[in-house]
Amino acid sequence: MTESDRKSLDDVLARFLDGDPEPSDGEVLAAAMRDDQEFAQEVIRLLTVDDLLRQCAVPDDLAFLESLKLRLNGECGDDEFAGEFERRLRARDSRKSAGRPWLSRTIAAVACVAAIVAGGLLALRRPKAETPEPRNPPRTTVAGGHEKPPGGGLSALTTAIGLAMVVKLDDVLWVPREGPHPSEGELVASGRLQFRSGRLTLSMLTGVVLVVEGPADFELVALDKVFCRRGRLRARVPKGAEGFVVASPGSAVIDLGTEFALNVETDGKSRVMVFEGLAEAALLDAAGSPKRTQLVAKSKEFELDPDRDRIAESVARPEGFVSTSEMDPRSLVLDADYAATVLRSGPRGYWRFESLADNLVPNEVAGRPPLRVSGPIRLTDPRQGNGCAVFEAGAPEQFLGTDALWEVAGKSGHAVEFWFLSDVFSHASLVGLLPPEELVLPGQFSRYVHTLLVELTARERQSLNKPASIRFLHRWPLDTTVGCNLFSQDVYVPRRWHHVVAQKNGVRMDLFFDGVLESSMPIVTEPPTLDCRLVVGRRSPDTGDPKDVRPFVGRFDELAIYDHQLSPEEVLQHFRSASQRAHAD
Repeated sequence: MTESDRKSLDDVLARFLDGDPEPSDGEVLAAAMRDDQEFAQEVIRLLTVDDLLRQCAVPDDLAFLESLKLRLNGECGDDEFAGEFERRLRARDSRKSAGRPWLSRTIAAVACVAAIVAGGLLALRRPKAETPEPRNPPRTTVAGGHEKPPGGGLSALTTAIGLAMVVKLDDVLWVPREGPHPSEGELVASGRLQFRSGRLTLSMLTGVVLVVEGPADFELVALDKVFCRRGRLRARVPKGAEGFVVASPGSAVIDLGTEFALNVETDGKSRVMVFEGLAEAALLDAAGSPKRTQLVAKSKEFELDPDRDRIAESVARPEGFVSTSEMDPRSLVLDADYAATVLRSGPRGYWRFESLADNLVPNEVAGRPPLRVSGPIRLTDPRQGNGCAVFEAGAPEQFLGTDALWEVAGKSGHAVEFWFLSDVFSHASLVGLLPPEELVLPGQFSRYVHTLLVELTARERQSLNKPASIRFLHRWPLDTTVGCNLFSQDVYVPRRWHHVVAQKNGVRMDLFFDGVLESSMPIVTEPPTLDCRLVVGRRSPDTGDPKDVRPFVGRFDELAIYDHQLSPEEVLQHFRSASQRAHAD
C-alpha cells in the first residue's frame, strides 16, 4: 500500500470514527481490508479501542452489542469482518450520527492508540488469563477439525451472546458477503444466515437441535426462536426447552415437546409435519398475533398459506422434509500406554469400559469395586477402537454407580478424571459424590446434596450458571442453599471428546479442561473424610422427574478417582495421550 493510498484510507477512517462517512467509504474500506490483511487487523485494533472509549463516555447497550458483533466477525476472517464493517458503516450513515461530543476529551488517548496501531497487530483470540500455556499444542480436535490452541478458546464474553453452535456442515455453499459464514465448532450469535446449498446442523445452547437444508435464508432471533424466509428445517426439542418457535412470513409453528419439520417457500407458503409429539401452527396477522391456529399431531402434515388465509391438511409425505442429521460418533483414540500412564498416577479406582459382565464394568485397580450399570447403557466394541459407555437419549433412568460407598479423602485431597462426549448442549450431570443422608442438614432434599458434582450446563432462563460450560460444585456443610462453583472458561463442543479433571486438596479446588487449568478458588470449609456414593450419568441414583435428575446423553470413558491431587504436568500428559477420529459403530 502506497503512502498516498494509506493517507486516503486514513481520511476515510477518520470520517467513520467521527460519525460522518461518505456514501462510498464503506466499499473503499472493505476492499482495502480484503486486499491487505495487516490493514484489516489494524482496523480491528482501532475500532476495539474506539468502542471502549465510546462506551466509557456514553454507555449504550445496543452500541456495545454492535461493536462486539463486529469484533467477533473479525475473528471469523477477512471477508466476514469486511462485510460486517460495510453493513455497520451503512447503518451508521442511515442514522445520520451527529459526531462525538466527547472526542475532544479523549483525543490524546486516541493519538496514543494510533501510535500503537502503527507499530503492530492485535490478536483477538485472547489466551486464558490465569494459566500458563502448555509448550506443545494439545492434539485433541475440538472444533472444525482444527486443534485447540493451548490456553486459548471461546471466551465467556462470546457465550454471553451466543445462541447456537455449528456442529456439522455438509457441503454448505454460503452466499458470498451475506452474513457470517461460521465453521464447525463456532458459536453463532443472533443474525441472518444464508446459503445456496448443503445442510447445516446447529445445536442451540438450550439443547434444541436444528437441521437446515439449502437453499436457505433464516435468522437466529433468540434462544427459542428462528425466522425462516426460505428453506427446509427440522427441529428436535428436548424436555425443558419446549416452546421453540420457527416463524416465517405470515405464519409460525411452536413446538409442544416435539420433533417437527417445516418447509418454507419464497412465496410465503409453508408445510409442516410432526414426527414426534405435538406442535401448533398458526397464521399471523399484521401485528404478529395468531389469527388461525391448528394443532398438528404426530405423522400429520398441514399446508400454511398466508395469502389465502388457509390452513389445510395434506397427505403426509415424510420424504418431502429434511431428514435428521446423521453424525458418526467420534472414537477416542488413546496411546498404547495410556492406561499405564494413568495407573502410574496412583488412582484408587479406574474404569476403562472395555468389557461388561453381569452389568458390571471391571476396575483396573486390583481389589477395588466395579461399576454397576443401571438401565440400557451399552459399551462400544473395543475391536473397533477404544471402548466407551454409551448413554442413549430417551432413557433418563440409566446411570453408573458403585454398590458400596466410596471413601473420599478430606484434607489430603481427592480428584476425579474422565473423558466425555455430549450429543447436544444440555444441563446434565457427569460425576457426583453423594454423602450419607444422615450428614445432610435438616430440611434438605438429601438425594441432590453432593459434596462434589461435575456437570454440563446449558442456557437456562432461571439460572446464573455460565452456559455451555463444565461446572464443578463443592458443598460443605451439606446444604443446597450454598455452594462453591468453578466453571470452564472454554465451552464444550457437542460431538467432540473432552477431558476433565476436578480436584480438591483441603484449601483449594481446581478445574482442568482439555489439559489446561481453567479455574481455581480457595475452599473455606473442606469436609472430613467421607464415605460417599459414586454416581455417573445422572444427578442421583433415585428415580425422579427426568429434568430433575439431569440425565447425560452421549459417551463416557476412562474414569479415574484419586485420593490425592494430580499435578498440572500429569493432567497435561494424560490429555496429550489421546486424540479422536470420526468412526461409525
